[in-house]
Amino acid sequence: MRNIQDDEVEEELRGQADLEGQGGKGRASFTLPEVRSFELPAGTLFPTTHLALIIRHARDGDKSASYGVFDGARLDGAFQVNAVISRSTRTTGAPPVRGDVGLLRNQPSWNVRLAFFAAGDQGSANPEYELALDLLGNGIARSMLLDYGDFAVDARLVQLQALPRPRC
Repeated sequence: MRNIQDDEVEEELRGQADLEGQGGKGRASFTLPEVRSFELPAGTLFPTTHLALIIRHARDGDKSASYGVFDGARLDGAFQVNAVISRSTRTTGAPPVRGDVGLLRNQPSWNVRLAFFAAGDQGSANPEYELALDLLGNGIARSMLLDYGDFAVDARLVQLQALPRPRC
């Protein structure tokens, strides 16, 4: 993970993490900015699995879910991520999407709001940041709002390109 501001590297983390299968415990080991290792508790998820589970909860009609998620972007462990899920109330006025727009058709959609709490900070009333998504059933987000409290990033999908399927 690399944070760059004004063409300067502000922060860089390098390492790897492994889990003993879904639901199992794991270990994260960093080599930059310092050598550091720690255990990931049982039940920790990586972001792709987390997204797949959120979509499953949405399809099942669940209104909320909560998981420990480790994305490798911090040296102090996983986030506790609380999700609130509702049917999409998409309004018109979104910019047109170019490219492989067929990937957007005939997909269920939901409004998903994720609150990210630092490990061991679940008692706090305020998350470190929040992410609001207009999420489709195939995992594509038509829009997202990343809210850090002091500032927010509002992103809209404008171009979509399908990648070739890997041979595996």
